[in-house]
Amino acid sequence: MRQGLAVNFKGIIGQREVVKRLEEQIKNKKVGHAYIFSGPKGIGKRTVAEIFASMVMCQEDGGYGNCGVCHSCRLFKGGTNPDFYRIKTEKNTISVEEIRSMQKDVYVKPLYSPKKVYLIEEAEKMTVQAQNSLLKTLEEPPLYAIIIMTTSNNESLLETIRSRSVIYNFKKNTYEEVKKYLIENINLDEKEASFIASYADGVIGKAKELSESDEFKELRERTIGILLKLNEGNLKDIFFAYDFFEENKEKIQDILDIMLIFYRDILIAKKFGNEKMLINLDKKDIILENLNNFSTEKIYKNIETIDNLSNNIGKNVNYQLAVEVMLMKLQEEEL
Repeated sequence: MRQGLAVNFKGIIGQREVVKRLEEQIKNKKVGHAYIFSGPKGIGKRTVAEIFASMVMCQEDGGYGNCGVCHSCRLFKGGTNPDFYRIKTEKNTISVEEIRSMQKDVYVKPLYSPKKVYLIEEAEKMTVQAQNSLLKTLEEPPLYAIIIMTTSNNESLLETIRSRSVIYNFKKNTYEEVKKYLIENINLDEKEASFIASYADGVIGKAKELSESDEFKELRERTIGILLKLNEGNLKDIFFAYDFFEENKEKIQDILDIMLIFYRDILIAKKFGNEKMLINLDKKDIILENLNNFSTEKIYKNIETIDNLSNNIGKNVNYQLAVEVMLMKLQEEEL
């Protein structure tokens, strides 16, 4: 393969099983016609899909990357290769009209590349009608067409869609992988990288976002302040706290993570007295000041209460009721 600005999977952190299987399919010329890349938002599904697309569209034959210099590769790098078709929407749904427009293009042979690749981002947004329409293409795809769907919830896709696709589940990265990424790519120091990695929940995309977000820092300040106020036992504080949760409804998982990690730090400080083990190291003084305000049993109960809401928040529960119940339980006095 000629040398150039080649693209391959070497920069992908983690996901070794997914990468290995995709590389083997390209090398053995056994690339499928439909894929589902499933995993948390920010885990790298789109990045892997784009690299995979560029590799199968490369005009050179074989290898573990694209050549970077052929006409197809240069067009792809510039974002102008007509053989790569992306469906991405900021709306809540992907309509049947968008899928039908894609299907018209599917039956036009590739202009520059050996394959045409169709990337449907956040495929769970497809309406049932759109999915049924897509199914017609999956049943009889042209030999040159490859459809890749990325999703954070493949269970939301029709079984008939899933059964006709190769499904790859993207796993969360380890804490050390995320931390290393932040140090080497975002240029954070050891202390800040450790802090952000603890909140990223194994998702590098989330870690990158948090490292660049002043909004997250403010969210953490307000969340910790609310936890301390709730512990004072004034009923009116529940109403103020609920307003905060309603105002930041789209950030509920971040808020719950902040709450869990703060209680975890108090628990660690109570049990081991080791300040170096704290994640919220910049909140050391506040944590130490409040050690006697929380019994070990109360902390465990609060963590369980928050975990219950975190697990139920995506199950169509009544948001207002679920949050109010959690806040009341957090404020309950110990017997």
